[in-house]
Amino acid sequence: MQQIKPVNVGLITGLTMVCALLFSFYVLKNPVESNFQFAVYILFSLGIVFSLFIFSKKKEGMHAGFKDYFSTGFKTFVVVVFIMAVFTFIFFSFNTSFRDNKIAENTKLIIAQGNHLPNEIAGNEKKLRQMFLPIMVSSAVFRYLIIGAIVTAVAGGFFSQQKKPG
Repeated sequence: MQQIKPVNVGLITGLTMVCALLFSFYVLKNPVESNFQFAVYILFSLGIVFSLFIFSKKKEGMHAGFKDYFSTGFKTFVVVVFIMAVFTFIFFSFNTSFRDNKIAENTKLIIAQGNHLPNEIAGNEKKLRQMFLPIMVSSAVFRYLIIGAIVTAVAGGFFSQQKKPG
């Protein structure tokens, strides 16, 4: 029986998360910033835990330390982070309405302050358009790296402390 590799679990998890996000946005008509995102985080966490579970079964009868579990979890979540970064780039490249709404909200706030000239406001809108995609991709990468590291550390700590039979 062939062993499932952490990278493959990460690939399956990442693609499942992308499908869930697309389903949420296009079928359920949820906004980009909806509570459905928590379901995606749960899928992400379950994928990491599943990868660590498979690793623990493979190491049954042998001692695997925290670093071994963290390494396995890392191999899983780094693939997911890459998939989500690519997905975020593609999604926001084609769905510019979210960007445009955020820029419009920001412009309203600036106008409400009353201390900016029209050319400053236009320049700000232009800068926001240029910065939007890198900000969204980097925030997605950072968010998934942090969540992946935390879930891996907690689950890896749990699995490394389990008593092995024998």
